[in-house]
Amino acid sequence: MSLVLSNKGAKLMKLCEAEGFKTFDGLLRYVGGDSLCPAICMTEGCDHTAEMELDQDHGYCEACGGNTMVSALVLAEMT
Repeated sequence: MSLVLSNKGAKLMKLCEAEGFKTFDGLLRYVGGDSLCPAICMTEGCDHTAEMELDQDHGYCEACGGNTMVSALVLAEMT
């Protein structure tokens, strides 16, 4: 049986991996009470990451130039 992830789920897993976390729980502990959160570009083929506001859902991507950066908390629907 194979598992198919949504685009959001796949990007969230890539973001965790890029930030060095084995699980999303590890990333959550890292974010803690900070005002910034890891974010990833949602454009297909662009996996640029950066630190952005916790509720960022249309941040500027320095790699592809789109307003396509989304924070991990928004991807996980926690904000």
